Amino acid sequence: MSLGSPPPAVATAVSDDSVTDGLENQSSSENVRVKLKLEDLNWDHSFVRELPSDPRTDIISREVLHACYSKVSPSAEVENPQLVVWSESVADILDLDSKEFERPDFPFLFSGASSLKGGLSYAQCYGGHQFGMWAGQLGDGRAITLGELLNSKSQRWELQLKGAGKTPYSRFADGLAVLRSSIREFLCSEAMHSLGIPTSRALSLVTTGKFVSRDMFYDGNPKDEPGAIVCRVAPSFLRFGSFQIHALRGKEDLGIVRTLADYTIKHHFPRIENMSKSDGLSFSTGEGNNAVVDLTSNKYAAWLVEVAERTASLIARWQGVGFTHGVLNTDNMSILGLTIDYGPFGFLDAFDPSFTPNTTDIPGRRYCFANQPDIGSWNIGQFASALSTAQLINKEEFNYAMERYGTKLMDDYQAIMTKKVGLLKYNKELIGELLNNMAVDKVDYTNFFRLLSNIRTDSNVPDEELLVPLKAALLDIGRERREAWTSWVKRYRAESAIDMAEQGDFREVRRLLKVMERPYDEQPGMERYARLPPAWAYRPGDFFFSFVIVINEGSNMSGAFVESLFGIVKRIEELAVKMVHSCGFLDFSSVKRMRIPRKLEVWRLGRVSYLEALKLQEKLASDRKMSKIPDTLLSLQHPSTYTLGKRRTDHNLLVPESELKNMGAELYYTQRGGDITFHGPHQAILYPILSLRDIGLGARKYVENLESTMIELAALYGVKADGLRKLETGVWVGERKIGAIGVRISSGITSHGLAFNIDPDLRYYKHIVPCGISDKEVTSLRRETDMVLPDEQVIQDQLVSCFARLFGYSDIIWRNGSSIL
Repeated sequence: MSLGSPPPAVATAVSDDSVTDGLENQSSSENVRVKLKLEDLNWDHSFVRELPSDPRTDIISREVLHACYSKVSPSAEVENPQLVVWSESVADILDLDSKEFERPDFPFLFSGASSLKGGLSYAQCYGGHQFGMWAGQLGDGRAITLGELLNSKSQRWELQLKGAGKTPYSRFADGLAVLRSSIREFLCSEAMHSLGIPTSRALSLVTTGKFVSRDMFYDGNPKDEPGAIVCRVAPSFLRFGSFQIHALRGKEDLGIVRTLADYTIKHHFPRIENMSKSDGLSFSTGEGNNAVVDLTSNKYAAWLVEVAERTASLIARWQGVGFTHGVLNTDNMSILGLTIDYGPFGFLDAFDPSFTPNTTDIPGRRYCFANQPDIGSWNIGQFASALSTAQLINKEEFNYAMERYGTKLMDDYQAIMTKKVGLLKYNKELIGELLNNMAVDKVDYTNFFRLLSNIRTDSNVPDEELLVPLKAALLDIGRERREAWTSWVKRYRAESAIDMAEQGDFREVRRLLKVMERPYDEQPGMERYARLPPAWAYRPGDFFFSFVIVINEGSNMSGAFVESLFGIVKRIEELAVKMVHSCGFLDFSSVKRMRIPRKLEVWRLGRVSYLEALKLQEKLASDRKMSKIPDTLLSLQHPSTYTLGKRRTDHNLLVPESELKNMGAELYYTQRGGDITFHGPHQAILYPILSLRDIGLGARKYVENLESTMIELAALYGVKADGLRKLETGVWVGERKIGAIGVRISSGITSHGLAFNIDPDLRYYKHIVPCGISDKEVTSLRRETDMVLPDEQVIQDQLVSCFARLFGYSDIIWRNGSSIL
């Protein structure tokens, strides 16, 4: 669907800028406001008052049903807490007297050890898509809201303690935070505000006086670190996942989606609540039958459009300053278009579009800098799907919101980048080439643009001096790269001269006119106009190009003069028509390494005997070797079966083979690597039939990716697993094995693969030494998570999705067993 930009009415009637204005002007005030003590703050607990609550008040990790929050109190252990830092500007927007931070009980109040008078604490329930897959219930696992305040401007502000202890949503975590990460969140949220980027704020940071154990480098070596608690402030911490969790729990909870939407619009998007037909917000969808989206007829559709636009604007601003969030799961996306949940975030230093600060995201880089615009769109789609499931919007409204996201992102990004390079209008080609150059030479994203302001439009600067202002950013570049940068600076300088003319500075025009007045004379100092124009000047169908060719063919002028005239005419043309450029959104894929799209066929086979699957693998491996089939992944389960690898370690089978039949199990000898293992019902098995040569992987990296596939799946259910252990293959949760790997690679084609324990009968493992590793327990996902597990086919498909992402497949074709076997 292709739609033009909507009329200005959208911006005036739909856009509710009150929250953004509050965030961007929090330190300003026209009137002197009364400064309050903590005891005099104006609490108004609308969230608790108007939305359904969890009837239980304990903090046992559990599934919380039919509720938007659970009433809990901070429970972090505190011993002589200390105030580290506080924000005066945040105190100002809360009308809080700065003297309150000097109170001896302040660290106790804002570590949760003591209760604030009038506060009403709770933890929010929400779900989310993590790394593109639905993760079910998540919720505030270590953040506890103290309550909502109304300031003297009637602005609503929610105070939340991060690291204040366990909640029903903590799963296996301790609900605590350390000083290291707390300082990062405090400083970055305040820095983002100063950069003009919508964000949650930070009121205070206190140490708890206790230590918290954290594995900082995820290398199995946890260390004790000082504990700390940040008081975060935002109009609301509602997120996309707050709506998704209820939409995906079935019909019984769909009413909660509507209730929560009504609450959100009422308190945070009041202009939408008060829209009228006179606002004229009706737009053609361009889909035939004169289909129209009338935003005044459906406040939920108008609200969705506003959320989409705020999200687009936020991500455009991130791209402008080089900020990478790192974990753009739908549970980390603010419904208000704010930057929230500062986990593994980072700013670009050396410009790298594939940069991600999240180590768990490195294999697929789903949340890297260049992908943020697309991920924002994907997340908006998931939020819109939740509203659609609750029958709050229709298909046309859904599509229109997605269109508005793209348009707003383009508009804001172009405006930001135009200002960043100091031009009057967006030049896609110029900025695109700039980012390409920056990516090639790993140029510092922030410092470069500061240095760029030193470039002068003076065309008398010789070529060899053009890069002097950028010298500090363009380090260790060779001759070829210097030429590329020099070419770009020339283009940039020419564009700057055009902008000067459009602002009333016509010195370059007058300079060109003087050259034109004496075309046959030598003109010292004007040699630059005799140079060939850059490649971008040759545009097909160009009137002036034809004009110059006519002169060249019908005259005795020298080629040098014609080239000189060509350059002059091109510059005049640019000034005359103001260099009209296309205004499409910059495609960041142009600065990423080119990747060939790869297709993966996935065969869902259900439960298949081991022998049948073995024969099928042999056939497919042969076909793959001869390129008769694409890369193929078998997704299946087996009846109870023991298998031995090619090393024939029969001694690790602890019962006579004759007894296996009585146990309902079979035994097979294979040509895969590894030792003895067990396959059975409720175990997810993947057998990849891949060409390692085609995907450019060695055997070691292939096995590492198989381990990472299972590690990612475990993480979706809050289970921290690891692999890459010396002499201990597979995937482990502590000292318990949850996933096994045994592969065969013949002529570069893989077979056999991995087995992940969802909920198999673990008693079968007592009859073997699993994988030849003694004195180690085998476990399952069921045993390691407190989350309610979905249908096993869902988990098996999630495993496939993890596999496809890690191995870089862009297209998955699903085939069902009945059509194959």
